[in-house]
Amino acid sequence: RHRKRIKVKNTASYMISKSSSTLLFSFISAAVGLDCTGNDALLQVKYNITEDVWNSTRPSNIYALPFLILQDNEQQQQQTEYSNFTDLVDIEKCLPRDECSTVVVAGLPTSTYDISFDGEHVEIGARFHYEEKNPITSTDVGTCIKHPPTCQDTEALVEVQFWSGQFSYRNNEFRIEDEHGDTILNGGSTSREYSSVIYSLNSTYACVARENSCYTFLIGSGFEWNPGYSLPAYSLFFDESLVHTNDSFQFDSAQFGDSCQPLCNQDNESLVKLFLYDDDQFDFEYEWDLNLLADDSSTPFASGEVSIGLNKSPLYHKTMCTPKQSCLSFNISAPSASWSSMPIYSLAMDDTIYREIQWYPGWNSQTPNNQTTIMGSCTVNGLCDEQTQDLFDLQLRTPEEFKFWDGRSSDKIPYDNITWNFDYSDDETRVPPISRSDALLSASQYISTAYKTGSSYRTIECIPKSKGNCDYSFNMTADSAVESYVVKKNGVQLVNTQGVEGLIWKNHDSFMTKLLMTPFGQSCSPPNPSKRGLSAGSIAGIVIACLLVLCLL
Repeated sequence: RHRKRIKVKNTASYMISKSSSTLLFSFISAAVGLDCTGNDALLQVKYNITEDVWNSTRPSNIYALPFLILQDNEQQQQQTEYSNFTDLVDIEKCLPRDECSTVVVAGLPTSTYDISFDGEHVEIGARFHYEEKNPITSTDVGTCIKHPPTCQDTEALVEVQFWSGQFSYRNNEFRIEDEHGDTILNGGSTSREYSSVIYSLNSTYACVARENSCYTFLIGSGFEWNPGYSLPAYSLFFDESLVHTNDSFQFDSAQFGDSCQPLCNQDNESLVKLFLYDDDQFDFEYEWDLNLLADDSSTPFASGEVSIGLNKSPLYHKTMCTPKQSCLSFNISAPSASWSSMPIYSLAMDDTIYREIQWYPGWNSQTPNNQTTIMGSCTVNGLCDEQTQDLFDLQLRTPEEFKFWDGRSSDKIPYDNITWNFDYSDDETRVPPISRSDALLSASQYISTAYKTGSSYRTIECIPKSKGNCDYSFNMTADSAVESYVVKKNGVQLVNTQGVEGLIWKNHDSFMTKLLMTPFGQSCSPPNPSKRGLSAGSIAGIVIACLLVLCLL
């Protein structure tokens, strides 16, 4: 995107601050007499910050530079970046008095700048996360009148405030459905009022029945969460009360209204949730089915199609109630996926996340155009071939709080901060005998977006029986952001975990590190670093019970 710098007429002079030995960079406009003619009024953004404060408030992420954006009524943007302290020059600009303009300031303490329009002070507006020390703010100036509909006495106003962050609205989709599944409000990629403008705050409204009603809010994003970006955020209001807000979502949902009931019978049913986001412009369909593995019926318990293409909603959502204590198989396929198909999908069951990944169906032999995920209460005799297979079951819990190396707190954990592999202990016994770029099973096969803090994750797989006492082992890096985890073999918890130095695969490469190694057998010795290159790829004869992730909200 081509960004033009704002043209300003300023001179700067230095003054020695009496309270410190630092220089106070005081900006004195050469355009004190700037005369805005006609219907224009003067916008001023004045900075008052010392060099010491500038230095002390710089984030650890050196690429998160402070900047200012002016956005006019036509959503045209002009941006100025501040790489150095000396770049901070007051802004003066004539803007239409009877139109709405927006001033976005990022990466500076809100106490260090002042905004005025037409000679009057303007309070700084909405604030969102930008970097660990300073926010990004969005302030409207001029004639900015919200135009919500006038609701009848029996109706309530629903409002969705959406902040696009460093992404365009075309990377996001949200909607509100009534109890029949009909859409009553939507915004984002398929809504005309939302454009590709970044760092934009918009509101969407609808009048709905106030009483005897239940509504579902759904939202999804087409980007993989990354702590290095200014992320989208939303706030949902019903009848002027805040229902829910979130600034670290991949998918999210919320129910509101006076007639909402639990989606499933909590005594004898489990709730399965599926989210999928794909904004591909080529027309095709994903197919999925959910099966009860204890049921001999050839008919799936549930099935569906996800239609993708131009002018179609990229956000798909489905909830299913299944018998409690069931073992389930979820299958998804992309029989006619294009080279550009890169859906993100999430699957969960009863607040346990099984998979949340960006999938590349059919791109190569390592990414087939179908995936299977096993969920629920499964046993080796009910799921696997007991003569040739064992049941692998990993359950882990993330900590309630996560901090980055620089002290920043986050509700999300980058997926590569939790690294585990399950593979042959000796690469000479691996099947097939070809070079692979990943382990038989690895964390990134199931979670490639981000982990949630305070959440449960699970992987269930049938694997070929080992040929000796210790052909397999489970390995997790010792510094993984995990509160606790349990590894089971055929329903029995394995407890002989050892601290070792070894190689482990991460991001299609191997490296030596401290591992927590759990033998998947008996009388096992630690891995031999010279021979242990935990590799990856397609595995003949393994039933990959691919992990499905569901975000229960």
